[in-house]
Amino acid sequence: MKLIDVVKDCNFKKRTCFISYITAGDPNKKTSNLILNSLVENGVDIIELGIPFSDPISDGPTIQKASERALKNNMNISAALDMVKNFRKKHDTPIIIFGYFNPFLQYGLNKVMKEIKKAGANGVLIVDLPPEEAYEPQQAVNEGGIEMVYLLAPTSTKERINTVAKLSNSFIYLVSVTGVTGARKKLDKNLEKFISKIKIITKKPVCVGFGISTKKHVKDLKKQANGIVIGSAIIKIIEENLNKNSTMITKLSKFISSIKKSTFY
Repeated sequence: MKLIDVVKDCNFKKRTCFISYITAGDPNKKTSNLILNSLVENGVDIIELGIPFSDPISDGPTIQKASERALKNNMNISAALDMVKNFRKKHDTPIIIFGYFNPFLQYGLNKVMKEIKKAGANGVLIVDLPPEEAYEPQQAVNEGGIEMVYLLAPTSTKERINTVAKLSNSFIYLVSVTGVTGARKKLDKNLEKFISKIKIITKKPVCVGFGISTKKHVKDLKKQANGIVIGSAIIKIIEENLNKNSTMITKLSKFISSIKKSTFY
């Protein structure tokens, strides 16, 4: 099933789509695989699997530390795609490969998109790729047979929203705040208005991330956002339980399960 159809199917079942983010290889490859299994078993609808990068300009301190831990374990695009292949032996939950443009460019755009498809992932999100410069990557994505998810900032103009809506062959990822990733206590008071603005311009589903971290956030957004993305709050549980796999998985399972219950209308 396509990513955009997964989101629509969740909405048809009267809930917002639950998308989670983890960094591949954090805190190590073996534990990372256990975490992937836990996400699926506790109800995540789509998984964003982050490729660690040495200069993650859009990430806050929590995900930056996760990237550092993963890079120490020699995690890269090839190793992350091996994780996807292993994951596909047991699960069919859709996966988005989340990363920065430079590693994809060095790997070769056409080659990496085909490898992503071959591994069993469903789409890609290039966090630092402006839509105005996305023609070549989008062509590679189309030829690779996967979906491209684009980010929209809450400051985006009508023209930028139109550009992303026309380019994207998937859902639209709305960044809830300006700045970097990271859990936040409160959501922007204008967020719901901006979601409404996007939905006037395009019928494509809108999923909201960056700063979503609590059941209250989900409850506040679930009737307007077609999906929610939680990353830093998950990574924080991993960080707080390094070298305590059993405790980590138990706490992750409890958190993911509680968020899933909050997604129903």
